[in-house]
Amino acid sequence: MYERIEHILRENPFFEDFDSDEIDFFAKQMSLRSFPEKTTIVQKDEQGGFLFFVVDGEVEVRLEGTDFKQILVATLGRGACAGEMSIIDDYPRSATIVTATPSDLLLLTKSRLESICQENPLLGLKFIKGLNKSLSMKLRQTTGQYVDLA
Repeated sequence: MYERIEHILRENPFFEDFDSDEIDFFAKQMSLRSFPEKTTIVQKDEQGGFLFFVVDGEVEVRLEGTDFKQILVATLGRGACAGEMSIIDDYPRSATIVTATPSDLLLLTKSRLESICQENPLLGLKFIKGLNKSLSMKLRQTTGQYVDLA
């Protein structure tokens, strides 16, 4: 399993600036899980205990509208990272994430990330900078969509 995770990380653009030893280290910290279609991975307003990368399949990010209907905010595919906001800011989850297809996800728990930051602060900082870059790109995309609506 470890070798498969290491291979997945090497192919993920998020880890393109990580060297072999760093990828090897992260591969030992993460777990690979498979989920059937229509499985809730993250529930809005729950406390976040992990983030994940989509390995195979697709997940949908959903919010509840004022009429209690689910609104599709985004569909995330291979390589995408999700669940990172509540790992960084300690606030409850901001959206619900459900598998749109059978999906393989690579999970990193908050406690593992905290351990990484304590054991190897420079590597932890590098990972968190990557998360911040990912969040920044999502914010820029959302801002662009908002402007298009105006």
